[in-house]
Amino acid sequence: MSIRVVCVGTGLVGQQGIMAVLDHPDTELVAVVVHSDDKVGRDAGELVGRPPIGLAAIQSLEEALALEPAVVAYFNTTHGRLKATIEEFAMILASGANIVTTSVGALINPAGARPDVLAKLNAACQEGGTTLFSTGIDPGVFSDFMPIVLSGCGRRIDGIRIFEMATYESGQQSDMVAFEQVGFGLPTDTVTPLVHPDGLRVTWGNAISMMAEQLGVTLDEIAVSHEMLPSPETFEYQGRVIELGTIAGMRFEIAGMKNGKNLISVAHVTRARHDLAPDWPRPLRGDGYRIIIEGEPRLDCEFEFSSETGEHLTGGWAITAMRAINAIPSVVAAEPGVKSVFDLPVITGRGRFG
Repeated sequence: MSIRVVCVGTGLVGQQGIMAVLDHPDTELVAVVVHSDDKVGRDAGELVGRPPIGLAAIQSLEEALALEPAVVAYFNTTHGRLKATIEEFAMILASGANIVTTSVGALINPAGARPDVLAKLNAACQEGGTTLFSTGIDPGVFSDFMPIVLSGCGRRIDGIRIFEMATYESGQQSDMVAFEQVGFGLPTDTVTPLVHPDGLRVTWGNAISMMAEQLGVTLDEIAVSHEMLPSPETFEYQGRVIELGTIAGMRFEIAGMKNGKNLISVAHVTRARHDLAPDWPRPLRGDGYRIIIEGEPRLDCEFEFSSETGEHLTGGWAITAMRAINAIPSVVAAEPGVKSVFDLPVITGRGRFG
């Protein structure tokens, strides 16, 4: 019998999630919940660029839960509404529906979440007999699971280095991501949400702590740093203008420290154009992730993603969504509670061969 799924959110990741549910023989899309008034009533197929499927988008999460789904795949943004999202999670879990989500990075490592939030969600899981699993691409598979898998090749590990390297060319990111989170076009002394020390420690810092735990290491601290790139000229970007001297790129690092040594670090490098910041780390080819296991032997692995659409970032959105959607069978079968990737069986592409 198919697993009944509700998808919440139709942004860049949410669209990939909806298509993934539609394409798998073991999942059935029973509702799509949207936020914008102009999306209400539109066919779910149309919202993801496909022919109509006869399922109109709704705005009420309660109405979707009344359809008794086994899983809610939650891809809605939490920007400015994190508290409301936690309340929604608790309602969903208590109703008897499991959750897979890419929206709350702090829950990727449940042990590092705020104790009151974790207690609230675990209580809801017990009430509904349900499970919550938070994942993604980074934080997610490239900054939790893959580094630990690769560490199993080492005789001696001196450090683990993880890099995300991306160019957000005009038109390839939402305005919220490009201008509000990354900060393109803002003064270089702006501390944007993406580089705020508190946020870095909660999201990527929690993932680093989880990796350290898997390797039997207790860290002394999580150190964070960032640098904003001043634009060398004025140029147009997504219908706006990035002025000379304002932010046209950024990089940040989160490092797990032990005895003054950087043991595990995650770094992001983001540019508005390929030619900017030539001295910053960049991928061998297109956007991608790089994982280095320093030690003996030394491993240096780079992962490049692409898409048949021709939009290279679409591959990243797909990976983000698929980590959640492909985990659905394991999440449904899991014991109640908030789980990490290390609490579940290996997430595979079972059923995805065409």
